[in-house]
Amino acid sequence: MSVVHREDLENRQVKLTITVDRGTWQKALADVYAAAKAYFPVEGYAPGAAPREALEAAYGKEVLYQEAVNTTYPQELVDAIARHELLIAGSPALNVEEIGDDGYTFTAIVDLYPEVKLGQYKGLRGHWEAVELSNDDVEQALADYCRAHTAEEEQERAAMGDEVTLDFEGFVDGVAFEGGKAEQYPLVLGSGMFIPGFEEQVAGIRVGEERDVNVTFPQAYTPELAGKDAVFHIKAHRIVRRTVPTLTEEFAAAQGFADLQALRVSVMENALHIKQAQAQDAYADALVQQVIDGMEVTVPESMIESQLRGLMEELAQRLMAQGMELESYLQAAGMTIDDLRAHARQNAELSARFELAMMEIVRLEGLTVTEQELEQRYSEMAQMYGMSVQQIRAQLPPARLSHDIKLTRARAVVVDNSIRA
Repeated sequence: MSVVHREDLENRQVKLTITVDRGTWQKALADVYAAAKAYFPVEGYAPGAAPREALEAAYGKEVLYQEAVNTTYPQELVDAIARHELLIAGSPALNVEEIGDDGYTFTAIVDLYPEVKLGQYKGLRGHWEAVELSNDDVEQALADYCRAHTAEEEQERAAMGDEVTLDFEGFVDGVAFEGGKAEQYPLVLGSGMFIPGFEEQVAGIRVGEERDVNVTFPQAYTPELAGKDAVFHIKAHRIVRRTVPTLTEEFAAAQGFADLQALRVSVMENALHIKQAQAQDAYADALVQQVIDGMEVTVPESMIESQLRGLMEELAQRLMAQGMELESYLQAAGMTIDDLRAHARQNAELSARFELAMMEIVRLEGLTVTEQELEQRYSEMAQMYGMSVQQIRAQLPPARLSHDIKLTRARAVVVDNSIRA
């Protein structure tokens, strides 16, 4: 069992000293050894066959320490924070003080939530937008439904409007430049996502074909590339042409409806539900904004940075899922990382202020989340995403899920006690 000591510092900071016990530490070292032994050749042994004692004798015991610390300290820190019921504002400053066979001791200096003075959060008045479907709404909903049932057909040769999955690498004066390379990138020709002239030169390419695309960067681009000529070497892997179906009786029957009118009614009902949900969200957001505007608080810089880091990581993950690196995205958008951070900082501060306001309501209202409620939510999410509860818990620890539920319930307190105007 780990030992935790708490020391309250000035400026709403707390220093936690956490000692990880020998059993936890030795298990972590054994796990790291099992995963890493194939990457450390030891004379006299086949690759991956050297016992741990031989590996440590060859490289030193410290060779396994860093990864073992990385695998153990997050949970130890989360447990310590939960044990002391701390609400932390940002990422802690960590330092390993002692380390050896019997375990290790590390310190974590954390910023606590600042003092929050809320104004009124019950009995707020908000305008509820009446919901109705216009003719334009209906036509848009039908068009969206058709697009959602777009037919895909593989093509051998690309035309404007097709989606081409390609690799590309850019060169200026024969030298590759940072952020100018991507693999398996899906590009819709004619979307305007790339430098002027790029997509038109991709048109006509065949699956498996490689070619060079010659472009000139716009003057309004990142300084190191603005106005320069560049050559992109590309290779096409897949070409897809998408055809949006038309609303016919045959199409309606293929979707399982009795006739076209039944399809239209179903789409209209769904569109109405979406507009009602949007109106409800807008109403709730306006009320929450009143709470935030009436709050007195100094948001810690560490909290804004933590929120900003989360936004940046989320963007990078979304881009990675699309086969694109953040650097390539910045190049295509003509932005620097500092530009992106500055743009996202306002959203980060808004997120931090929302969290502070809602968590103060949690405190004032005594809102809690039981273990049974957590398990129920985990089961629902596992079923929704087709994953096991264990997989969901690994990605979303109980402390984080409990925190998110509390935020939602605090928001509900504001909405449920409001007055519709």
